[in-house]
Amino acid sequence: MKKSLVATISILTFFITLNSISQTLPKGVKVSQIYSDENYNAFTSLIKFKGDFYCAFRSGEKHVYGKDGIIKIITSKDGMAWKEVDQIALSGFDLRDPKLSVTPEGLIMATMGGSIYEGKTLLGGIPHVAFSNPIGNKFSKPQPIRYDAGIKSKFDWLWSLTWHEGTGYGGMYSRKENEAGDNETTIKLVKTTNGVDYEMVADLGIEGNPNESTIRFLSNGDMLMLIRREKGNKKAYLGKSSPPYTDWNFMESPYFIGGPDFVAIGGGQYIGGGRINREYTGLVSFDKNGDFKEVLKLPSNSDSSYPGFVFENDILYMSYYSSHETEKTSIYFAEIPLIELR
Repeated sequence: MKKSLVATISILTFFITLNSISQTLPKGVKVSQIYSDENYNAFTSLIKFKGDFYCAFRSGEKHVYGKDGIIKIITSKDGMAWKEVDQIALSGFDLRDPKLSVTPEGLIMATMGGSIYEGKTLLGGIPHVAFSNPIGNKFSKPQPIRYDAGIKSKFDWLWSLTWHEGTGYGGMYSRKENEAGDNETTIKLVKTTNGVDYEMVADLGIEGNPNESTIRFLSNGDMLMLIRREKGNKKAYLGKSSPPYTDWNFMESPYFIGGPDFVAIGGGQYIGGGRINREYTGLVSFDKNGDFKEVLKLPSNSDSSYPGFVFENDILYMSYYSSHETEKTSIYFAEIPLIELR
């Protein structure tokens, strides 16, 4: 039998088995706590840079309020022994939800929300970015991104960024109060070539208070976007668009997904995850047509999620946070062989 045919059969066999969520953690899946202290540590991101894992997360006094949060960045060669490489802080700003990417120039870029509080009152939000040095052991002071005044609001958040052919794309959501005093959010697709200056590509026009989102690209250049929603039935949307990404088709998933991220695993399939239905951190498989199936529940509770993914050599590496073992939240790292997602 030819090698290509064997590979095709293996892929088909794997995806046929993605029919239901695993009730127990498969034997080959490894999950370990990689960071914990007296702080509330949460909201992770994970990449590979120069052969090493880099995990970023927010460290603060509480989920919200209290002392302003800072960003901690830890690294590991093997996923077992981790060390802190740097911290990112900015006086007067609660820095939140760092998302790591590698720029076309070969630097690590960290996007983060910059919330401004007075006590328990949210006064506003300004997206910030920071860049590493070439060897990845020091980060610059965070700076606010620049974008057109026509799309600027009192509270904006560029939640993540994905680079494609020299351009970075992200979903930026904005929050405002309606006449009833309730918060409403809208989301726009923006792009950048330097990580600092942004322009709007499209107003996505989604109902249901869209906010957090992650973007990936198909081999033909089409864009997929997984988006959290907070109102209506609150089920996450999967959006699909072809260049220049101004016309969109949205498909509704079966789940609420908090802190969504996803990664391609081959054969036109993706693994994504987040806080599933506000209950635990889980993984779902899906394709570009929005055929979702839940495949794995990670050790976690309702105060968890915000995963980061690296997929290589048929292994899914994953960071996330949870408070199922300790009073404060901790950071976890999972190593999941593709064969175990059955």
